[in-house]
Amino acid sequence: MNALQQLSALAGDRNYEGIRKVQSELFVERMKMDKFFSLFLDKFERKMDPENTDTPIWKLYKAKLKEYGELERAIKSSNYYMTRPNV
Repeated sequence: MNALQQLSALAGDRNYEGIRKVQSELFVERMKMDKFFSLFLDKFERKMDPENTDTPIWKLYKAKLKEYGELERAIKSSNYYMTRPNV
């Protein structure tokens, strides 16, 4: 079960403590992803040619960026569920 499904189930059960726990795990994961991007760009930024985005470096970057977007969506959902307790 991914984070969005888990949050939805917890919100349906009105389990705000569970939502808070998942939310804190998401924040930790976001900090790890931020660190990854910082280190990744420090190391590979010069090798990332914007004209040629079909390289293994770009593929990894795009995959991680997609994962980061899903993580951000889950964090926004958790914020919504915590601020709208009657949902």
